[in-house]
Amino acid sequence: MDKKYAIYTILLAVFFSRAQEVAVPTDLRQHSLTEFNASLFNPVFSLDRNNPESIAWWTRYQWQAIDSDPTSIFLNYSRKINTRSSIGAGFIQNNTGVFLNTGGVINYAYAFSFNNNMQLSVGLNVFGFNSVIADDRYNPNPEISLPQLELSKNAFIMQFAPGVRFSVDGFSVGFTAENLFDYNFSTNTSASGSDEKIYMGMVDYRFPISLFAGTDNAYLLPMIYVKSVPYGDTQLGLNALLSSNKFWLQGGYNSFYGISGGLGGRFFKHLSLGALIEYGLDADVKDQDPTFEIIAAYTLGSPDTRKKVVGFHVDETPVEHGKPEVATEPEARDRIPEARDRINEERKIQKEISKTEALAEKKALKKAKKQKRVKGSTKKAIAEELRMAEELAEAKRLKEEQEAEALAMAVRIKEKQRLDSIKAMELALAKKIQDDLDMMAARKKAGRAITKGHYEEVDKLEGQKAGFYLIGNVYGTSRYRDIFVEGLKKKGIDAKFFYLEKTKWDYVYLERFDTLGEAEVARDNNFNGKYAERTWIFRIIGE
Repeated sequence: MDKKYAIYTILLAVFFSRAQEVAVPTDLRQHSLTEFNASLFNPVFSLDRNNPESIAWWTRYQWQAIDSDPTSIFLNYSRKINTRSSIGAGFIQNNTGVFLNTGGVINYAYAFSFNNNMQLSVGLNVFGFNSVIADDRYNPNPEISLPQLELSKNAFIMQFAPGVRFSVDGFSVGFTAENLFDYNFSTNTSASGSDEKIYMGMVDYRFPISLFAGTDNAYLLPMIYVKSVPYGDTQLGLNALLSSNKFWLQGGYNSFYGISGGLGGRFFKHLSLGALIEYGLDADVKDQDPTFEIIAAYTLGSPDTRKKVVGFHVDETPVEHGKPEVATEPEARDRIPEARDRINEERKIQKEISKTEALAEKKALKKAKKQKRVKGSTKKAIAEELRMAEELAEAKRLKEEQEAEALAMAVRIKEKQRLDSIKAMELALAKKIQDDLDMMAARKKAGRAITKGHYEEVDKLEGQKAGFYLIGNVYGTSRYRDIFVEGLKKKGIDAKFFYLEKTKWDYVYLERFDTLGEAEVARDNNFNGKYAERTWIFRIIGE
């Protein structure tokens, strides 16, 4: 490590002898990255800070004009593998004022989801770069040999930067180490000492907000971070990002670099351009020229949540089709003649029971009156009284048996009516579905579109019932999807979603329907007036 300290001592001496320039910290100076290329800030940010598949360019001109040093350049390609993981690869060049580091970086991140909206994300940036002395103003006497500089002329270094983040709803806490592990292949030793590690901790919270008409998926994301830098004071910083599908605004403060402000816009559905300027406040840097950054990004494929589905449109000329009639289902017993016959039979049984009860009561009363006329207490009279009591008991028993049998028969009839009603409704639904399929086949045979507007279908999808789904939006990242679903809940719409592996999107649907006709009615009447935005139909053919 004595060689490394000797290099810093010599070069810093040159800087102070040449107009007393300020030494730049050895970190990547990525503290203002928020909307794009944020995986350089923390490797787990590739999960939700970029579009699912995009190329982004970031250039930082530190206290200088364009084409002057020290600068930072990062060209990065990133994409989502699925809803839980992401990858990225890019070119990076970072000029610290002492060394010029040029090479590449590979990124990978994965999220573990738990109950209660908790998530643990881990990620890793792997750097491989060539490191050379950046300042050429010091020209040593060729007759004097400086081994320290010879060792630093051309060194290839591998550097590993792990990161972690724990999130609950919109709140998250993260930590990353910019050079936790590194290795210099030119000297076969570690490229940094234990006191030269760069650590950073951060806390942020995402607030979904509503802006003016025409902007969707807007949110405010403030973040506080603390960063340790070798040979310099610990940096304290604050970033705030306001983002939407049309533009983004950001502001920040760093205890060493000063205050910053930037903005950007999204154009032609795929292109994003932005810029940032930073002014120093610290006594050591406030006299330096402003620092500025340029950001450019291009989204490949479908823009992540910036619009509806790519290719989504409604033909100006309506597609001619017959609007299916949605008939009101009559009651099952009015549709089945046998049900009416059973009701009449039940009424007839009740009449017979009542008639039997009346005859038994009349017979018992007649015998009771006759008994009153018998005088005396002869054995014959006593026997007659006993016989009448037995007959009354038997009549009562028969009555109870008849009532129980009648009740059981009524229960059986009612259960059969219920089963027949279910069967009738199932037959009616099957007929309605078949009529709907015949209508779709007729449209195809006539060379017409199955339905107006955008339409997709798949053979089957695990975990989803067959039918027609009224789609409100599709998303490539969970953060915008959740914001959209939460907004629909506030409107009284219980929206759900499913993931399609072929497109790598989450499809948010308002409701599932058994027939195309029902889905068309819901689409054309704006989901009964609850959702005024465009919708389209997605069909799952089988289960």
